[in-house]
Amino acid sequence: MTLWLRALARRAHAECGGPGVGAIGLCFTGNFALTMALEPAVSAPVVNHPSLPLDDPGGIELHPADARAVRDRLKRDGVTVLAYRFEGDRWCTGRRFAAYRALLGEAFDGRVLPDTAANPTPPPFFADLVGTPHSVVTAHLVDEAGHPTLRARDEILTFLTDRLHPAAPAPGPPSPPTG
Repeated sequence: MTLWLRALARRAHAECGGPGVGAIGLCFTGNFALTMALEPAVSAPVVNHPSLPLDDPGGIELHPADARAVRDRLKRDGVTVLAYRFEGDRWCTGRRFAAYRALLGEAFDGRVLPDTAANPTPPPFFADLVGTPHSVVTAHLVDEAGHPTLRARDEILTFLTDRLHPAAPAPGPPSPPTG
């Protein structure tokens, strides 16, 4: 499923240069960002509330060989995976985050927000069908300064910026005067 996304990341990196490419997965595509990390150009994977597999709350929807390859690549290249979920999310459970942690160890930065931080009036699909705080930076985001979901969004932006646009080197000492 992610072969073409990995090829796209490789092509974008070849065309644009820089230290790498970021990938953000949300819900059904949550784990795509992790699988995309098989591509060496992907250096900033963000796994938000990964929901697959739906029938296995502790599963990570990744073939065992790919899981080992991702783990080895992250360790070898020092890549960190940033992830978010709400505490009571029934689609992205604590068991799923535990599975990611077991696989990736310190390379997995899984952050959990309290359910009370979720927007209490999400769009109808989320209110009626999802039925639980779930989408940290979209449907359940509260766009108020200092709010935990807005901080999560800003942390994701900082994570991407730090990895994809490192700070320019500090200017060197002034050149000595000539003549």
